[in-house]
Amino acid sequence: MAHRHASRPTRSSAPTPPLALAGTLLQRTLRFAEPPEAVLARTLSGANRVGQRLRHALADALYGALRALPQLHWRWQRLQGGTPAPLDVAALRDDAPACQALMALAWPIDAAPWLAQADATSAEVVAEWQARAQAVSLDDAPEAVRLGLPEWLVPRLQAQVGGELPLLAAALRAPAPVDLRVNLLKARPAQAREALQQALGGTVSTTPYAPHGLRLPGRTRLSGVPAYEQGWVEVQDEGSQLIVALVGARRGETVVDFCAGAGGKTLALGAEMRDSGRLYAFDTVARRLLALPARLARAGLTNVVTMQLRDEQDERLERLAGKVDRVLVDAPCTGLGTVRRHPELPWRHDPASVAQHAALQQRIVAAAARLVRPGGSLVYATCSLLREENEDVAAAFTAHHPDFVVQPAAERLAAARVPQAQALVQGPYLRLWPHRHGCDGFFAAVWQRHG
Repeated sequence: MAHRHASRPTRSSAPTPPLALAGTLLQRTLRFAEPPEAVLARTLSGANRVGQRLRHALADALYGALRALPQLHWRWQRLQGGTPAPLDVAALRDDAPACQALMALAWPIDAAPWLAQADATSAEVVAEWQARAQAVSLDDAPEAVRLGLPEWLVPRLQAQVGGELPLLAAALRAPAPVDLRVNLLKARPAQAREALQQALGGTVSTTPYAPHGLRLPGRTRLSGVPAYEQGWVEVQDEGSQLIVALVGARRGETVVDFCAGAGGKTLALGAEMRDSGRLYAFDTVARRLLALPARLARAGLTNVVTMQLRDEQDERLERLAGKVDRVLVDAPCTGLGTVRRHPELPWRHDPASVAQHAALQQRIVAAAARLVRPGGSLVYATCSLLREENEDVAAAFTAHHPDFVVQPAAERLAAARVPQAQALVQGPYLRLWPHRHGCDGFFAAVWQRHG
C-alpha cells in the first residue's frame, strides 16, 4: 500500500523593509556594544542581506545620522509638533519609530533610486520626511544642536579653540579622507604614488605635513590594489604618522609601543628603524594584536615582538626596566579627535568617562616610564581633543617625575623633516586639530629621561 505524504506548508517571511532595517541599525549602534561597521555587518546578514548599492546607502544613512544626530532629532521633534527636548540617547535607542524617522531624514539623496527599487513604501516615507524637514530651521536651536555636539562637550572645546568652535564642529561632521603611509622598506613615496594613481585612476596627493604620507580622493577600496597588497602602503591617518615622526626611532635601537592596538604605529616605527634593533608591541587585549602578524609579514618586518600584558603592572615588564631607548604610549582615550571616522564617539562618552580615562592614562604613562633608560625618551599621545586627557595628564606626569624633562615637540618634528613644524604645536606639545590641519585630532608630549 502506497504511503501518502502530506506536504508541509512552507513559511515565507517577507524581507524587512529597508527603512525598518535602517532604524534597527541606528538603535543597535546607539547601544555602543560594537562599532557601526560591526553593527552593519551583523544586521545586514542572513535574511536581511541586501544588494551592494542598498547596503552602501544604509551605511551612508547610518553615518550621516550619527554625524547630525542632534540636528535631525531637533527637526524630528519640531515635525512632531512638540517643543524640542534635549537629546537623550538612552531614550532614543529604545524608540524604534524615532530612529526610523531620523534615518529617513539622513537618507542620502543620490541613493533614493535604490531605495525605491527595494521598497516603494520606504521611499515614499523618506521623501515625505525630507520634504517636510526642509521647512524646519535650526536658527532658534540651542548652540549644541547647531554645532552637532553633546551639551557637555561644547564648553570644553570652546575653552580651547574659542571662536573657531563652529569650524571645528563642521570638520568633525565631515567624512575623513583616506590617508596612507608609504612603507620605505619597500617603496619610495613617488613610486608608490604613481602606482596608486595608475591602479585607482584618480589623483593621489601628498599629505601637507607627514613626509611619507599620501591622500586618496574620497572613499577608496584598497583590497586588490597591488601597491597595498604588496605592502608598499599602509592605511594610516596623517596625524598618526606625525606621532611616529615625533618618536624619532632609529636603526638598531630598542623601542616599545606600549599600547600597540592593531599595530598601525608599530608598523611605522619598524619602517623608521629599517627593520633593525628590537621593537616590542604590547597590549592588554589579545584580539587587538591578532591581525598584526599578517600585517608585519606584508610590510616586510621581522624585528617585532608582540606580547599581551595582564595590565600596565605586568611583572614581565621588569625585564626591560631602564633599558629601552624610546617608549611610545599611545594611550587609551575617548578618541574624540577621530569623530570624522567614528561619529558615534561623542554620544558614548560623558564627563565621568573622561575622568576615568584620565586616571587610567596617568597610571599607564607612569608604568611605561619605568622602561626608559637614562638619556632615552618617552612619548605620551592620545587621539583626544580634551585637555583633561592631554595637557593635564602631561603636567601631572612632569610634576611627579623630576627625572623626565619635557622636550619641545617642534624641535623633534623638525629633526624628522616635518615641514611647518611650528604650526603643529601649542607650547611644547604637538596639538593637531581637524579644522586647522586636515587630519584627526592628536596630542603628544615628549620627555627625555636624565640620569
